[in-house]
Amino acid sequence: MQQSALYAIHQALGATFVDVDIDSDTEVAGWTMPANFGNVEAEYQAVRQAVGVIDLSHRSLVRLSGSHRQRFLQAMVSNNTADLEPGQGCYATFLTNKGRLVADFVVYADTDAYWLDLEPGLATTLINALDFFIIADDVTMTDETAEWGLLSVQGPYADELLMLACGQEIPPLPRLGHIDCHMGGQEVRLIRRSHTGEDGYQLLAPMAALPALWEALWEHRHTCELRAVGLEALEVLRIEAGVPVFGRDMTAETIPVEANLTDAISYTKGCYVGQEVIARLEAHGHVNRRLMGMRLEGDVLPQAGDVIVSPERAVGWVTSAAFSPALQQPIAMGYIRREVCAPGTALAVQSAGATIAGKVVELPFYTATSVV
Repeated sequence: MQQSALYAIHQALGATFVDVDIDSDTEVAGWTMPANFGNVEAEYQAVRQAVGVIDLSHRSLVRLSGSHRQRFLQAMVSNNTADLEPGQGCYATFLTNKGRLVADFVVYADTDAYWLDLEPGLATTLINALDFFIIADDVTMTDETAEWGLLSVQGPYADELLMLACGQEIPPLPRLGHIDCHMGGQEVRLIRRSHTGEDGYQLLAPMAALPALWEALWEHRHTCELRAVGLEALEVLRIEAGVPVFGRDMTAETIPVEANLTDAISYTKGCYVGQEVIARLEAHGHVNRRLMGMRLEGDVLPQAGDVIVSPERAVGWVTSAAFSPALQQPIAMGYIRREVCAPGTALAVQSAGATIAGKVVELPFYTATSVV
């Protein structure tokens, strides 16, 4: 198992660790990351009410460089990357020729490269899939996961914390916009990105710089009510925010439209791998199922794979579930057939011999300004 450069700091803060396994087909070792820091509820509330810092060093990072990188990436992915200027970013997917997901990721444009930020363990899969299409192109892809680290700062006090840690005002950034700044004596790329439904940022820096960045943030923990946040609280936060994750809510059989990945698709950019399937669905068809939310009764929490049923038949399955502190009830994300996925539809989940009643809702369950 690989460890973050912050492992010793996490230990000193009383972290309980979990092994984040990576699919063995990728031949990439998993990571040992903090599951929690002793109080999952307090970690959750820190993000909702103040600010939390999350180590995301296990996420995959791919750097794509070369003189033909712009033309090549534009021809491969589902969103318009050709118009990205340095300091801008967009959400995108790479698909099979049948329109199924290989990976979803965020693309950040640099002056001489693109950076692709994706789920843990997917760097090798994506590099191999894209490499198939490189013929005479001047394009180089490198897996930077072990060399670069990510911290996530999430919550209503995120701007204040970063201003104190950087010693300067943070200029307004659009979603996925990024700038370089200094923190704790280190150069860091500051990216505006939320994983939780709250405003937030990612800090991208060499792995060896992470301890200095953490200490620069931690120095202001009392002023900003900062807490360290583990993966267990992050899972609840991201489910409330309706954020699907590849490997749990999406697989290699998923069509992006099924998972509501509208932000990852441009319908005007022209050809890319899998584009014909997506364009055909947009113009003439529909998907048979959609990723939706369910608000559930009682206190039984369903598991991934549990069947969603109508009074007549099975109509879908659960992908992720959690108890929602915001709603004070169990919630689930799952795929539901289109004829019964309208918000307000009464359905149920069959879980370990129990039948859990619930109603369909649109995602997300929670945003920074309202709860549905």
